[in-house]
Amino acid sequence: MPPISNQADLEDSPKIRVLLVDNNEAFLRVAADFLQRQNELSVVGVICGGEDVLAQAQDLQPQVILVGLDRAGLETISCLREVLSGVSIIALALLNDNAYRGAAMAAGADDLVCKAELVTDLLPAIRRVMRARRFR
Repeated sequence: MPPISNQADLEDSPKIRVLLVDNNEAFLRVAADFLQRQNELSVVGVICGGEDVLAQAQDLQPQVILVGLDRAGLETISCLREVLSGVSIIALALLNDNAYRGAAMAAGADDLVCKAELVTDLLPAIRRVMRARRFR
């Protein structure tokens, strides 16, 4: 599949392009499987660990990046936000509490979803950040 070349092409794409980043391979398999079954999403990449996330994100041109929230995840979010300001970032955390949410938002995430609530909360979160993205 040839890469989409410009922002207008991305926004006209019928599916939301999603990149998934986490340190847990088992979680990545489950999350990628769930995401791939969603008609409105296209999983453009799955990255285990934080290495080369920025380079791969620039190559894959996702509209939304889902990042597992741990210490490396906070650094990844901050780096992605600094370089890819137009991309929406959703942090994926073990717990949905104010401390995690505050840390994720301070790092540059647009939203936070608890991993345990992925099935019920992730699609609405993706839709929210995509709506908000139109007004940036």
